[in-house]
Amino acid sequence: MKQLACMGDSITEGADFVKGHTWPALVGNACALDVTNFGIGGDTTPGMLARFYPEVIQLKPDYVFIMGGTNDLWWDWEVKTILGNIFSMCFQARYHDITPIIGLPIPVDVESARNTDFSGPLQGYERMTEMLTELVDKLTTYATDSEIPVVDVHRPFLGDDQQAISTMYLDDGLHPNQKGHQLIAAGIIRSLREIFRF
Repeated sequence: MKQLACMGDSITEGADFVKGHTWPALVGNACALDVTNFGIGGDTTPGMLARFYPEVIQLKPDYVFIMGGTNDLWWDWEVKTILGNIFSMCFQARYHDITPIIGLPIPVDVESARNTDFSGPLQGYERMTEMLTELVDKLTTYATDSEIPVVDVHRPFLGDDQQAISTMYLDDGLHPNQKGHQLIAAGIIRSLREIFRF
C-alpha cells in the first residue's frame, strides 16, 4: 500500500472530529492509501518546514500533501515567505523521491469569524482575505511552473458571490465542519485519481 503524508495546520489535523472523519482519513479510505496526518493546529509554514525532515522525510512516504499559510497570514506575514517555505518543502520532498502535492488553503468565512470572541487577524480580515487570494493565485502559478501537482480546495468553498459558503464551516468561520471535510476530500480524491490513476 502506498503512503501519503499530510503536512498542515488545524485544517489538516481536524482535531474537532472523530479520527476517521477528517479529510486525510477520507482520502486514505477512498484511494487505498496509508495516510499519516501531520497537521498541527495553529502551525505556520515555518513550523511545518522545521518539522518536515524529522516527520515526512524520515517516514519516506510515496506522496506528501502540503497545505498551509492561513496562520501565517493571520499574523500578517508576507506571501513570499509562505511561498518560500512551501516550495522548500516541495523541493526537499523531490530530492528524497517523495512526490509533493500542494493544496490551496480554504477561504475564511469572515462574517462568522467576526462573531466569535477571539482576537481577529493582526491587520484585520479584509487584508487577510486579500492576501489569501494572492497566496492561492501565486501557489497555483508557481506550482504549475515547477510541475508540482496542485489541488484547488479553495474555490469550492466559495459561492457565486465569491464569499465563503458558511454551511461548510464550524461556528468559528475558520475550520471546516463535516461537510467541509467531505468537500476537501472529494476534491483531493478527484485530483489524485486524475493525476496518479488511483
